[in-house]
This record gives sequence, structure tokens and C-alpha cells, in this order.
Amino acid sequence: MAQLGAAYAWQTEAPLDGSEPAITPPPPGDHGGSHDAPAALQPGRLVGTSPSETDRGDAARAAEVDREAGSLVDANSPEPVTSMNASIDADDARRAALVQSLPAADADTPLMAELQLDARRRIELRGRRFPRPPATRVITVANQKGGVGKTTTTVNLAAALAQAGLQVLVLDNDPQGNASTALGIEHRAGTPSIYEVLVDGAPMHGAVQESPEVPGLWCLPATIDLSGAEIELVSMVARETRLRTALEQYLQWRSDNGHEPIDYVFVDCPPSLGLLTVNAFVVAREVLIPIQCEYYALEGLSQLLKTIDLIQAHLNPALEVSTILLTMYDARTNLAQQVADEVRTHFPERTLRTTVPRSVRISEAPSYGQTVMTYDAGSSGALAYLEAARELAERAAPGAGGTIETVGATAAPAATQEDM
Repeated sequence: MAQLGAAYAWQTEAPLDGSEPAITPPPPGDHGGSHDAPAALQPGRLVGTSPSETDRGDAARAAEVDREAGSLVDANSPEPVTSMNASIDADDARRAALVQSLPAADADTPLMAELQLDARRRIELRGRRFPRPPATRVITVANQKGGVGKTTTTVNLAAALAQAGLQVLVLDNDPQGNASTALGIEHRAGTPSIYEVLVDGAPMHGAVQESPEVPGLWCLPATIDLSGAEIELVSMVARETRLRTALEQYLQWRSDNGHEPIDYVFVDCPPSLGLLTVNAFVVAREVLIPIQCEYYALEGLSQLLKTIDLIQAHLNPALEVSTILLTMYDARTNLAQQVADEVRTHFPERTLRTTVPRSVRISEAPSYGQTVMTYDAGSSGALAYLEAARELAERAAPGAGGTIETVGATAAPAATQEDM
């Protein structure tokens, strides 16, 4: 139990700026959050007993480890170029030493294992900057099955990458507008949005807004008007490539006006395979598929892959399924483990090692107009998405660089409806 207490000392919210961690009270109306831990889970405490000498020693050791983590290199602080590599190496060495100092856990102590996993992620990821891609990576997050975590995955990966020092753009291509809500972006009727960009040909830079919660995170919002765009696009010329053309023009506009280049573009899709989703496939070079760890999610995967094959054949030969992320994973159930094993067996190279657990914090965050990365950065769900973002950033993009040309890209020829 003393080891469990030592591990729990890491469950305070660790800020990304490298400052000392502090316990953050739960948001208004939240009862039963992870911060109100029973005495049995507090450092060095046993139920109904006072701290023993051993318990106090473990708690002190955990506090010392916590102070060490708080003094890690701040990724946002200025540093001479000559000492940058040495500082990074020293930072990595200190992180590795802190991970080695964590209490051991095994299959007989599942709660201890979970606490240790969160502590390891906090040590390894807090304050770390992720590598910048050589050119803009455009990733469409798609799955025609609803409720698998497309929007949640889009906004949280985007927020995690932005917090790691990258410039990220989210294209909310879903008429529900949930991605806009999660990022705190205004998207009431009448707000300049992706509808005007697709249907009216309006410039994207007039509608893009920066998230008030995360600097460097931008969003092209969706309004209720987008629900009628499918019908209006049917009769338009080059209907499948309108989003790609608009994005190319926006990236060129940023370059011409001296703005920082966009590193990642995430396109959130509706749970369907209509023209909005086709536009999302044509604009991208990569597809990220979130898969809920349940049987129905596997059934829809084969149809989605067939659709992607059609897009590759007729509209976007460079498109590839680069990433699969397992979401809503519940390690207590055999079904979740079986689905995860099945996916990893068929797509071993594309499936991320990280799985996103079921988390109340992830579900609560949008009601406050936030992602879980800002709502509760120390929660298991936030740490899982942060680690998934690091995996995504460190993986080489598919194909020849896996990136979209930011200037002068040539759109693929439009296919007829019969081709699709």
C-alpha cells in the first residue's frame, strides 16, 4: 500500500510549463473527480491508521521525485543554441531516471499499474516539444460509424500537438459542429464557417478562428448551414476538390502574410460517406481511423477501407490509412482486449501503441467548451491523448514524405458520380 501511495503522489496535475505541480480543484458542479481521493490512496496513508515511518519515507521519496520532475527543462524557455543539444540529452536522462524510480507494479495490482502508467506518461511528456514535420501534414479523421470518438480524437490530438509548440488547424467538416464547441469556437448561425468556404468559395482566412484555450490552435468552424451543403454541392463543378483548393489558398495566404506555417491539419468528418467526407478524403494525404473497442466498430471498418480504395483510384492516389487509434478501451473486459488484438493483428504497423481509455473527464470537457487537455491535463484520458500525439508526431508520414505541398499543389481530377 505504501508503494500505491507513492505512485498516487504523481496524480496531481502537472503543468506543461515545467512549474511545480499543484492539485487543481474539480470544475464547478463536478463531484467525485480524481482529486478527492480517499485516505487509502493518499501518499503514505493506510485506512484508519497514522502514517508509519516506512509510509512517510515513501511519501517523501515521491515528493522528491515530483520536485525533480518539476525542474525538468522547460520546452518554452529561451536557451542558447550551443547548449540546446546538451540540455535535451540531460533532460532525457533525468526523465529516464525518474521513470526508473517509480514503484514496481504487476498484473496482481491493476490499480497500481494504472497509477504507474499515468506517472510515467507525466514524466516523459510534460514540457516536451514534439518534432516539427518538414511540411504540412493533412490528416482526415474518419469512420462512418458514429460514436467511436472521431471528434474527441480530432480536438484532443490537435490540442496536444499545439501545446507541444506546433501550429495546428482543425477543419470542422461535420454539420453537428462538435469540434467547434470543444475548442471554444463561436459557431452560431451566421458565423463565417466552412459552409461559405465550400459552397460560396469564400476565402478560408476570413472564417478561421484561434482557440481561446490553446495558443497556436486554429479552427474553421461548422454551423447548422453545413447540413444542407451535401445537396448544394451535387450540381457544382469540381465538387470533390473544393475543400482542397480552399486549404491550398489558405496555406499560401499565411505564407504571403508572414504567418507561421501550419504543421498539422486535422479534418473532422460526419459519420457518413457523402460529399463532405469525400472532400475530406481528397484534401488529405493521411487517414486516421479511431476504432471503438467493440464489435460493431470492426464491421464498419471494411466498408470504410473500400471507400478509401475508391478515393485512391479516382480522386487522390496519394491517400493512405496511416494511423489507427483504439478508443474507449476498457481493460477490465475481454471484448475490448479481443478487439484490440484483432486490430493489431491485421494492422500491426498502423495501430498506435497507445490506447485511449474510457474516461469521464474526456466526456465532461466539451460541456465547458474545452478539450480534456485543458480541462484536466493530469487525467488518464489527457495523458493517453498526449502520448498518442507524440507517437503521431514521431512516426514518419506515409509515402514520399506524407505531406501536402503547401504552395502550388495540383488537385486531382474530379471524378463523376458514377465513378464513386
